[in-house]
Parts: sequence; C-alpha cells; structure tokens
Amino acid sequence: MMRVLVTGANGFVGSHIVEALLEEKHHVICSLREVSSLKWIRNLSLDYRYGDLRDKNFLKKIVKDVDVIIHCAAVARAMIKDEYFKTNVGITKNLCEAILKVNFKLKKFIFISSQAAMGPSKSIGLRRLTDKEEPVSDYGLSKFTAEKEIKKKLHGKVLYTILRPAAVYGPRDKDVFVFFKLVNKHLRPVTLVKRLLQLVYVKDVANSVVACLKNEKTNNNCYYLADTVVYTWSDVGKIISLSADVKTVPILIPDFVFKFVGTAVELLSYFTQKPTLLNRQKINEMLEGYWIADTESSKRDLGVASTSLEVGSKITYNWYSSNGFF
Repeated sequence: MMRVLVTGANGFVGSHIVEALLEEKHHVICSLREVSSLKWIRNLSLDYRYGDLRDKNFLKKIVKDVDVIIHCAAVARAMIKDEYFKTNVGITKNLCEAILKVNFKLKKFIFISSQAAMGPSKSIGLRRLTDKEEPVSDYGLSKFTAEKEIKKKLHGKVLYTILRPAAVYGPRDKDVFVFFKLVNKHLRPVTLVKRLLQLVYVKDVANSVVACLKNEKTNNNCYYLADTVVYTWSDVGKIISLSADVKTVPILIPDFVFKFVGTAVELLSYFTQKPTLLNRQKINEMLEGYWIADTESSKRDLGVASTSLEVGSKITYNWYSSNGFF
C-alpha cells in the first residue's frame, strides 16, 4: 500500500482514478477546496486535505508525506489564455518545486495531460511521440507547457510519467455526453467532412494510472492513451445508438453551423462571465481532420486492455439514464 495524493480527485477523471486506487488498497489523499463538490467521491474512504493549490505553503504541506502524486487538477474551459496558464502551468510548476523542497524522495509524479498537448495529425498517419508537438488551442498549449515544466524541474531528480488521453468518455462526463443526449432524442449528427479521432473509456485511463505506480518501464516516459480503433464522428453516433438500442435519424451538420454555434456561445460567456462547454477554439479542435496517435508503447508498457466503444458506450448510456441525465 502506498500513500497517493490526487489533485482534482472530485472531477470526472479524478474520481475514477481514486476509485481505481482504492480497489488496489492504496491510501488516497485528496486535495480539495472548501467549496469543492464531493458528489462523486462523498461515500469513498478518502483522506481530505482542504486548501488552495495556488498557495505554495499548502502545496508543501500536502506533498510532504506521500509516496506518489497524481496531478489531475486542471482548467479545461476558460475565457482567456491566462486562466489556462495560471492553473495548468503555474500550479504544475509550483507543485514540482514543492516536491523538490520537501519530498525529493517521492517515488513518482504522474501527470494527466491531454492529446490536445500534441495537436492533431497533418494527415491520416498516426501521431508519434517523436513528432513535434503543435497544439492548436490555448488549453492544449497550456498542457504542453506544463509537460515541459515537469521535465525541466524533475528530470534526473524525481521520476515522472506523463499520460495524454484522447477524448475521454464514460459515466460522469459532460463533454462527450452531448452525443449520448442526442441519441436519446433519436438524433445522430453527421458531418460533411470525414474526420478521424480516437476515444478512451474513463476506467481505462484510471487503470493506466494505477499501472504506472510501480512500473519502472514508465519512468520518465510519456504515453498516449486511446482505444486502438479509429472512428469518424458518424461512427461514434452509430455505435452509441446501436449500443443503447435506440433508433436514430442522421442529421447532416455543415461546418459553418459548428463555427456559428462556437462563436455564439463564446459571446454569451462574456455576458454571463462564465466559461462554456463550447467556444471557437473547441470547435476548431473538433473540426481538425485527424486526432489520431500511436498507442503502441502504452499498450506494451502499461498492459491495459482497451474497452471497446460498443461496451463502454452501453455502460455509459445506461449510467446517464439511471442517474437522471436524460
């Protein structure tokens, strides 16, 4: 059993990570703000530490007595670029500095990055870890910059592993949920342009994290996490509808509609002063042609079998249905 600190433990991915850690009998410590929702982790046997991750003194306190740190906390939606960098880069940098000051014997630092950090492929060929990163959004750039901070601060001093999940779906998700919601309304969006992408089931991400804890192969390495199957957005809609046993009608959506929605929603956010699920950058990411990466090394070193979209989407749809999301 190890003492594992998880930041962002109350979020979509983080909550599944702490469940996987508890299944392996680890002592899990969660850093939370006083206002954090405990909706997904309230009934779990966790050690809560309340404070602000932007507070350097708080960081020193929470990293001092742990064996492994899993840094999952991040801003996925923001109104301006600085908000991504203050959290995704600033906190990561300060966390690494706190480790070096008070816990240089840390066994491993695991960072949950994103496929957005690498950017899309230029063609149908898979993106490889040796390819130059070219993020196309402020979020992706902030994640890539955070990765560079980890390597700069920790390399040769503390072991680390960087994980780059593709689009994550599963119970509790609010992003890919829009597809499930449309299917539930018997609708299936189809784009005019064929675009390829990868997905990853959230429990596969959680199991990949656990697989890194004592795995020397993962030391100072980076991995893409995704299902080995490549899909189009049309494929995703079809598979979800078949898995849910819901008949759907295809709805053809031109690119300009996506762009209009992204612009309109972004303008709305300026009036509400709250970031929204979609914005122009998110739409531009979605309209890229090839979000596909080489997952060979993660399959080899982590040994986590991919959950098929057919199985994962059925579990996810049933979860949404039983938890009142529809």
